[in-house]
Amino acid sequence: MNFPVGEVAGKGNVPFDLTLKAQEVLSKSFNGYLVLSVRGHFIEEGAIFFKGGEIIACIVECLAAERTLKGNEALEFFFNQTKGRGFFHLVSLTRSQVDLVTAFDEKLLVNKIDLKELPKMLPSVFSVKFEKQINEKNVLDSYGLSELK
Repeated sequence: MNFPVGEVAGKGNVPFDLTLKAQEVLSKSFNGYLVLSVRGHFIEEGAIFFKGGEIIACIVECLAAERTLKGNEALEFFFNQTKGRGFFHLVSLTRSQVDLVTAFDEKLLVNKIDLKELPKMLPSVFSVKFEKQINEKNVLDSYGLSELK
């Protein structure tokens, strides 16, 4: 995931209480994103974007499983990641930087989330969501070395 570089406004370990963090950024009218990395069967990364303290966009990526989810589809996965084991960074951006990110990829945008409803949307424990597709192709074939079998 490539997003604008900003000032790290906070960092910590996952799992963490996303409801408290969301209330904190809302009270500060925060502009930026919260990016996290957790380990399930693979390393998963996710980010939610805030504009004026409200969640406006989301993306989740698992390169090993070759999956990227954006927008409302990604929220369930991101919320699940907040219960995994890993770390997060809260990165401050200008309002125009946040607007640029969503202008370049409108699929990131999510429906408005009422913070009173957020606790109901969060799972109680982490569950593995990404599974690698079993590929019959030999690893050597991927590198053009199939004659070495």
